[in-house]
Amino acid sequence: MNFSFELSWALLTGNINSDAMMGMGTMAAAIFGWMAMIRMLGILIIGAFMIISRWRVFSKAGLPGWGIFIPFYNRYLMFKLGGFSGRWVLSIFFPPLFIVMMIINYFKIAENFWKHRTFGLGLRFIKIVFIPILAFDDSKYLAKRSVVKIISKPAISEPIIPTKAPIRKAVKKIAPKHVKTITKKK
Repeated sequence: MNFSFELSWALLTGNINSDAMMGMGTMAAAIFGWMAMIRMLGILIIGAFMIISRWRVFSKAGLPGWGIFIPFYNRYLMFKLGGFSGRWVLSIFFPPLFIVMMIINYFKIAENFWKHRTFGLGLRFIKIVFIPILAFDDSKYLAKRSVVKIISKPAISEPIIPTKAPIRKAVKKIAPKHVKTITKKK
């Protein structure tokens, strides 16, 4: 109580003595120290969350999640995630080319996870929001090679209609020729 009164009186009168200055410095140091600790804790929590998110994105694509901790291998995996050759990691030595390639790569990553291309812009410029979305939503990783295979296969080659023996002939007359009928045998 005495300290606050002295500090208030010193500020009002303009007579700030060394004791008052020392008290203000101690209090300010304590406040800034606590603010720095809270900020540091927040940064650690966000960093851990981003590590978990990137690990999940890599795991969804079938890539090793631990690769996020190794600097150049991390970028190699990012290019693989976008469907590019791993040799594009060498563009890291040419910064303008690397920046352009990473923007294109994030577009490709968004497409491979069946997201819109604008999601790729979000992945590039607002990573703290879009990478966790990509990690924890229900999207599946399908590279273009997989998409071509899925599209080229017919969904159902021959539908199957279960029937009983007495109505088998009637179903054969009504059903198209490519439909198979099966019967349950007793």
